[in-house]
Amino acid sequence: MTRGAWLFVAGGTAAAVVAFAAASSSGEDNSGQNKAGQNSPGMTAGVANQVDAEKANKIVVATTIPRGYRDWKFVSAAHEADDLNDIRVVIGNDIAIAAYRAGKPFPEGSIVGRVAWKMVSSEENNKILGKEQSFVPGEAPDWYLQFMEKNSAKYAATGGWGYSNFGKNLQPTTDKKTMYACFACHQAVASRDYVFTKYSP
Repeated sequence: MTRGAWLFVAGGTAAAVVAFAAASSSGEDNSGQNKAGQNSPGMTAGVANQVDAEKANKIVVATTIPRGYRDWKFVSAAHEADDLNDIRVVIGNDIAIAAYRAGKPFPEGSIVGRVAWKMVSSEENNKILGKEQSFVPGEAPDWYLQFMEKNSAKYAATGGWGYSNFGKNLQPTTDKKTMYACFACHQAVASRDYVFTKYSP
């Protein structure tokens, strides 16, 4: 996936991808493409079309949203511009946070997540401030939630990490080529255990 896709990562990504089991208001289906056959923003930016189908078929796609993720600790935040135009935060479960803080490799059971919202101007805040300078989270985009889960045995085909993506309707992306594209993108940071996002103290 693209850096704008997975928050699990640098400049504010961490892990990323989206599509639905049911059609969304944006006209996507569970292949991760819109009705025009193009990958949607925040997903894989065309990378899925270049994925080796045989390799993609070997992966295990994570399809469950981790329980209690809204109570996880903060890792970093970012704004992605252009087509994405979102505000996103990267979060981690206790195991991942401990590794981040210690500067150690991510152990089994680590989960890094990314929550994104469309970035909108705050009329209320700007009225008080006297100029347009305040931007806040708006509606959930089609790449709302993304997670990376460390399980070396289960996700051996994707560097020991399982990737998941959930749209604004909370339905998982299940297309294997789309999800394998996440791993293909994260290979650029294999030396950091495939995680783009750095810890913001």
